Amino acid sequence: MKNIMLRLEKIIPEGMQDFKVRYAILQAILENEPIGRRTLATVTTYSERTVRAATDVLSKQGLIEVAHSGMMITQSGKALLDELYLPLQELNAFSLLEEQIEALTGAKKVIIVPGNVDDDESVKWQLGKAGSKLVLDLIEENSTIAITGGSTVAKMVELIPQRQEGKTHTIIIPARGSVGKRMEFQANILAAEFAKKINGKYEILNIPDNLSVASIETIKQEPHIQKTLQKMGKSDMIILGLGDAMKMAKRRNESKEVVALLKEKEAVAEAFRYYFDKNGEIVYSGTNIGLDLEVAMQISTRIVLAGGKSKAIALVATKALLKGSYLVIDEGVARAMLQVSTR
Repeated sequence: MKNIMLRLEKIIPEGMQDFKVRYAILQAILENEPIGRRTLATVTTYSERTVRAATDVLSKQGLIEVAHSGMMITQSGKALLDELYLPLQELNAFSLLEEQIEALTGAKKVIIVPGNVDDDESVKWQLGKAGSKLVLDLIEENSTIAITGGSTVAKMVELIPQRQEGKTHTIIIPARGSVGKRMEFQANILAAEFAKKINGKYEILNIPDNLSVASIETIKQEPHIQKTLQKMGKSDMIILGLGDAMKMAKRRNESKEVVALLKEKEAVAEAFRYYFDKNGEIVYSGTNIGLDLEVAMQISTRIVLAGGKSKAIALVATKALLKGSYLVIDEGVARAMLQVSTR
């Protein structure tokens, strides 16, 4: 497929460019429907003329519907987005860049999607789609899967197709307690939604992740909590996002003393309440409800999702966690990581 797509691009480069534009516009309609042409032009950064020409073709092909409230994608349009996802990935030919990031991080496999989440929030759809396909390729029956929260992981769960066959024996477990105020991004919520998508089972850990050390240690002694934590530690797969140190410190409501320490030590990344500086050294770690970093690193299949060039320093700083993992990132952060690593 890859060779065919590259040959087609050489023979009809203008046709392949139209393909890329129409795919991007169709995806943007899915993400923002109902949406008018002028707003669509702003969202995609294409000219109104380009949007008009593309949407006329998409409408004639029955891939979108045009109403007074705006344009909406049809079921045929959604199906086509799924079918053309991998050919488009191959057409974008990120193989060299992926190899460079694999060499930099020691990751088992790197998947790069076009764009930069920092500039275009819709790129998160691409990350979620790539992540969902990867998870479904790797998942096995009777697996135990731990999952953290966050907006990118949430988009991945959203884009996992509903399984139509019978139930599975796969169990989805939240890898941490509640962090932040956005319920739809919480590990508990995502574990439940993920399990429903694959007709599996799930467990919950409905406890704030920023309690005092004494409270956390007391809670960990509860039998049902211990049982969940033990299952978590024996997970076959973990799906996680990596956080910016200061943003995560705020979400975790860390004390003023801890925040001051993180600033002093120039912390750049956070995972499982471990904070890292740009050299990958742990500058602070706090007790949490959920997986410990060392335990997480022992899980055989680790899938890390991250987007936006602003995450570059954090990803480079956590190379130890990325080593041997599957890494799903966007082009913006991939190129920024290479720049960071050469400084």
